[in-house]
Amino acid sequence: MLRLNRFLSLIALLLLIAVSCHAEGDCANVNEEGLCANPDAATDEVTEEAVATEATEEDPNCPSRAYVIRCAGKYLDTNQNGKLERAELETAINSLPWYSRGLLQILGSVDKMMKKCDMDGDDAISMTTDMEQNKDQCLATCFKRKAFKSAFFPDCE
Repeated sequence: MLRLNRFLSLIALLLLIAVSCHAEGDCANVNEEGLCANPDAATDEVTEEAVATEATEEDPNCPSRAYVIRCAGKYLDTNQNGKLERAELETAINSLPWYSRGLLQILGSVDKMMKKCDMDGDDAISMTTDMEQNKDQCLATCFKRKAFKSAFFPDCE
């Protein structure tokens, strides 16, 4: 059983690497660091208006932060209080198939996500306040935004 778990973890890691390479290779806009860069995403200021506004032309290989935050509010904020609480995030992760949970663990645990994204330390990620203050560390790369979107709300429009 331990060998099977190690084998499955290796498969998950290989899938993550393949997806990462594929995502970077398909990106039409690459920044100076070689990462997929949505020209609108770097200057996106997350405000209540930006979260509420329907995104126009979203690059499927590099969704903007505002788009991902809006979708997270729609699909993951189950009590609709404008915050992604630890319990909501854990519930969302636990509802994923085992292989998706493994990939998300490579990106970071719930504790790591909260540390990077919850700026005021209230154990909830505010869709407006926290997400405006943490743009350099939370969902900062195209790869993370695309992985988060694909895992939790692939059909968000």
